[in-house]
Amino acid sequence: MIKKIWLGVLISIFIGVSAQAADFKWMDDKGQVYNLSEAYNNQPIVVHFWASWCPPCVAEMPEMSAWLKEHPEVKVLPVSLDNDLETAQVFLQQHHINLPALLSDSSQAGHMGVRGLPTTILIDAHGKVIGGRLGMQNWQQKSWTNQLLALFSSEHLEKNTSLAKITHIEDN
Repeated sequence: MIKKIWLGVLISIFIGVSAQAADFKWMDDKGQVYNLSEAYNNQPIVVHFWASWCPPCVAEMPEMSAWLKEHPEVKVLPVSLDNDLETAQVFLQQHHINLPALLSDSSQAGHMGVRGLPTTILIDAHGKVIGGRLGMQNWQQKSWTNQLLALFSSEHLEKNTSLAKITHIEDN
């Protein structure tokens, strides 16, 4: 019962947010600002929000990094919500995590429907948010892997899906 209430609250919060992710912006380690619609036009993308001060984020980063090495076809933007880029860079270096240091802010994340960390958002090739998960992910879980790989399959790329929902990890 609690899971259903939690899911309902998350869906109602998320549905109020535009399902269009095209205006999302982030900065790379050189200070260049990117816009999702320009950088990944007509390409699906997974945007993963994290921060070095977030214990579940810290716990899942090594597993996510290893998973991404196994699945280079999946494009993931690991976007930090730390206060500055240097904090994210130091964290990644100290933990030997081979991911780019990318930075955004809570306002940008909020427009994407982020209400907690970590949050992983799936965006289709049309720039629409088609799903997401709040909470630490099990990057070795077969159903999660299949969901991510399906986003990048040619069959899925031809569909024009517009379902926008976010689920808590315990619901899957």
